[in-house]
Amino acid sequence: MEIHERWRKKNIERHACELKRQTSSSQLKRLPPNAKLIARLKRKFQKLIIVYEEHPFAKYHLRSRAAIAFEKKRHNNSQHWWILHPYNRFFWDKVMTVVLLYFFLTVPYIKAFFRICDRPLNNQVYYVYPVFTVCTFDVIVRFFTGYVSHDNGIIIDPTMIARHYSQKFFLIDLISSIPYTWFFNDDLISLKGNNQRNFIAFIGELLPFSTDTAIWISILTTLIFHWSACLTWAFPFIVIHATPLQTISNSNVYAIQSGLYKMEDTLLIYINSLHMGASNLIGSSFIELQKISPSDKLIRCILLLFGSSYTVYLIVVILQLIESSAEPELKYQDMKRQIREYIHKNDIPQELGDKFFLYNRYRFQGNYFKESTIINSLPNHLKQEIYIRSNNGLLEKAKIFHNLSKSFISNLMTALKPVIYLKDDVIYNYNTEGDCMYFITSGTVAIINYNGKELHYHLEDGDHFGERCLVSSAKLREVSAIAVETCELLRLHRRNFNRLILPHSELHDRLSKISDDRGREIEYLNKLSKEEMTLKKRRSSELRKLLMRTDDLTADLP
Repeated sequence: MEIHERWRKKNIERHACELKRQTSSSQLKRLPPNAKLIARLKRKFQKLIIVYEEHPFAKYHLRSRAAIAFEKKRHNNSQHWWILHPYNRFFWDKVMTVVLLYFFLTVPYIKAFFRICDRPLNNQVYYVYPVFTVCTFDVIVRFFTGYVSHDNGIIIDPTMIARHYSQKFFLIDLISSIPYTWFFNDDLISLKGNNQRNFIAFIGELLPFSTDTAIWISILTTLIFHWSACLTWAFPFIVIHATPLQTISNSNVYAIQSGLYKMEDTLLIYINSLHMGASNLIGSSFIELQKISPSDKLIRCILLLFGSSYTVYLIVVILQLIESSAEPELKYQDMKRQIREYIHKNDIPQELGDKFFLYNRYRFQGNYFKESTIINSLPNHLKQEIYIRSNNGLLEKAKIFHNLSKSFISNLMTALKPVIYLKDDVIYNYNTEGDCMYFITSGTVAIINYNGKELHYHLEDGDHFGERCLVSSAKLREVSAIAVETCELLRLHRRNFNRLILPHSELHDRLSKISDDRGREIEYLNKLSKEEMTLKKRRSSELRKLLMRTDDLTADLP
């Protein structure tokens, strides 16, 4: 029986659906056992091209399993069922991102250090042919891939897809994906780089889900330094090609005059170019370049301006990261400044101002955020979960909540309102109307009777007080409650108490019993106080009589 009960509670806390799935997860019609091979292959192909439930954009735009299932049915029943769904290409996007990263490293290197400067190219070109093949295949795939319209509609009509892609980036993708060496044997100054549009788009899709800003900055910085090395080496040769009367043999370009051009070790040439390109980017001077040509100076100026702009960009990104991470602290400091101005403007006493700061320091813990705005934006079930998690310490320490249902605890936590009292603050006074009770999340509270006599123990974390006016017919407080230290309390109003804690319920009976026990303790304390007061009055009366007799005896003396 005990094992069955534990199993039942476990399944209540974490729902394990036992209903049998009526249809396939792909929403495709089931095939008969004797289905033909073509039908089976078609079904497998459809499974590959429909919506992928784990695609990040599918989770954001379709938002529910029902919407995803409906989109699968719409795609499967469409006459264009063979079109790839735009939310199914996430894996292909990741493949293309890796391919284009490789592309942006190898192609500029080969073009700069071999093609443009007429150096012999052996087998290096074979390193990039597979990349061109994949990029060309990607152009074809895009004609068979749906797209998302401006109103978040999913278009799978091939005519609209072709029109949309042709008007956008088809020509750029096609030119940048086909190697010109297939058609031209002569060296040509290529402006290969139009695929950067696709690369940035892929990176933009993947960044929010697979990496963060630091990795993006690292990749971008690596590419920029690599491109600067290639451009530093290739730009003077581009100028030579563009100048009719200038040739490589009579040029005053630094690479030729220094003898780097004639070196056979391409890696050494690349390292020197990387050094010069990085120096150009950061504005550092290199004394080894005493005599450089105007084209060398021009590319140095261009890279210097670009490097300065990129440095500003990095500074802005870093400052944004710092500001976003420190935004709660900055808002808290701004709030403290406003409090100082308010205290100064209204001539608030120093002692009260110090309590003002102490309250805010305890309330916000150095981080200011609009908790009410955040909580109100959440649905009720998330609110209840957050309230339970944030008050987990109280639920563990408060024995009065033990063995109560989770649903009741959730409703109760939602009804409780947090309040903070500083040291020596009066929570409520004796003989005042009581309309709420309190639970102590943290802190210490002293209970004092009408005569200033303190109860023989303090109430601490997990305890409660003030319940007597809610569970009995008494309307006025019989004692006073004072914060011994800074206390964080949860207040339950009479209206919510009557709504949640019904008479003769388990919690109501517990509170009534505790209230009766404390009532007897308070009565005993009041009785002691009365006896002490009576004793003090008797002693005071006897002392007064003794003094009067002493005065009479003194007056009778001659």
